[in-house]
Amino acid sequence: MNDKATLRKEFLEKRRALSLEDVLRWSNEIRRQLVALPELQTADALLTYVSSKDNEVDTWMIIQWALNRQIQVFVPKTIPGRQLAWHRLFALSDLRRNRFGILEPDSQVSEPIPPSPSAPVLVPGIAFTPKGFRIGYGAGYFDRFLATHNGRRIGLAFDFQLIEEFPVCEHDIPVEMVVTEKRVITCR
Repeated sequence: MNDKATLRKEFLEKRRALSLEDVLRWSNEIRRQLVALPELQTADALLTYVSSKDNEVDTWMIIQWALNRQIQVFVPKTIPGRQLAWHRLFALSDLRRNRFGILEPDSQVSEPIPPSPSAPVLVPGIAFTPKGFRIGYGAGYFDRFLATHNGRRIGLAFDFQLIEEFPVCEHDIPVEMVVTEKRVITCR
């Protein structure tokens, strides 16, 4: 079994090699399946990362769908201590790139607000197992947040990002579902 660093590099290379056409087509299919879930149909708030690099599953259309339905959208901003502070997003134009190239809320436009503890959260990942464990970029921001969040944890990935298993650490927090362009997996 390969270690996380090796798998992270391998899966990032595969994702970066995708064509924009495939990313958009598959992301649209993921959005279609995601918004049909009861967890999103009944949500009054949604926590989500903002796709911004390495051909991540595109969350822009999901964010726009939620804003159009008057669902409160919260997006994370990294803060010292490898923590995430959540900001309410009113428009995609309120985002700015941070030093890592990740789009985050503009501090000039919004203040951090504690999001609803039961809101579903869309979680990025470089690879996922059927049990919901994920390989992220390695800094642990999302794992720290997920350890204290009670809302449904939903991973977004392209189907090729699923892997049977990898070494799991004590601090790894699994998602409860993974949505790909081909299926919705309920993790056990």
